[in-house]
This record gives sequence, C-alpha cells and structure tokens, in this order.
Amino acid sequence: MSRLAISVEGATEREFVQRVLKPHLAPLGKSVTAIDLRGNVSLNKVTGHLPALFGSFDVVSTLYDFYGFKGRGNLSVDELEAALLGRVPAHRAVRFIPYIQKYEFEALLFAAPTETVSWLQGGQDELMQLTDAVKICGSAEAVNGSVETSPSHRLVSIFPSYDKKLHGPEILELAGLAMIRTQCPRFDQWLRRLESI
Repeated sequence: MSRLAISVEGATEREFVQRVLKPHLAPLGKSVTAIDLRGNVSLNKVTGHLPALFGSFDVVSTLYDFYGFKGRGNLSVDELEAALLGRVPAHRAVRFIPYIQKYEFEALLFAAPTETVSWLQGGQDELMQLTDAVKICGSAEAVNGSVETSPSHRLVSIFPSYDKKLHGPEILELAGLAMIRTQCPRFDQWLRRLESI
C-alpha cells in the first residue's frame, strides 16, 4: 500500500479528498491522507510545509486553487506547478506530483451541472446558467473571468444558499469521478498520475 499525502488548500478540498478521492484510490493500493493548509496558500508556505510530508509519506501531491494562490504574479497554472516542483530537492521530486486546480475547486461542479442543480434544488433556469457558462468559456476548467465571475462566485450568485465546504464535496460524490474527468482534462491527467503511483 502506497502512502499518499495530498496537501490541500482548505476544508472543501479536504472533504473532497476524503469523500471522493480516497475511496477511489484505495482499491488501487493507495492509502490517501488529506493535509489541510487552512488557506493563504503561497509558494513559501507550501515550501515550508512539504519537508514533513516527505518524511511521512511515499508520495506527496497538492490540490490548491489557482484563483486564490497568493503571490503567483503572472505565472500560469502550469508555470505555478513547475515553480512548486522547483522548490523540492531533486531526490524528492520523483515523489512529488504538484497540482493546481484551474481556476477553483468549484470548476469541477460545472462539469456536473445536472447533479449540481438537482442537489441545490434549482430548476431549468439555473441549469441553463451553468451550461451557458461552460459553453462561453469553452470548458468547465476555463470558467472564470473576474472576481465576480469565478466559479465559486457564479455558484453563489445562482444559488445563494450554496455552502462551499458542505455542498461541493457532496455534489461531486454524487456525480462521480467519471463525469468530471471527461469534462476536466487537467484534473483527469492529475488523477491518472495518482492512479499510476
């Protein structure tokens, strides 16, 4: 059994790892533990956090939002992942799989619009708003735009009762990973790497 630590940004991602990724990876011989950074993620914070994980786990990965990553400057998602990898000593880099969610964890909910609307007790109008956002942006992972139109802000605008920590992991548990993977190629690529450990 490979011991896998996934360093996560906060409670929402922690619940998602525990409720969805852990049961998925367990039959593949991976023992998964989510390590919560409790927000304010930055290169310096992650760099200080990683050494202890390498001492306790066989493989270390991350699940942070690009949108909320502090001090990222003009780095793209891929460049930020490369910067994380560059902060890890070479002898540990082979055991490190950095992943940044583009643009937010909530983008995954746009990959499962029917389940999201059903769980949040919406109707046809809400479903249309979610599917239109994906069409306009090109994919669920591309839904963004500005502070007001980030995935989480769009969801709160459409569903004022949306609770990030509670609803996000529950909806994705209901929707299942197969649907999310077909709509979110970056996420799918990361999960394939975790599966192949």
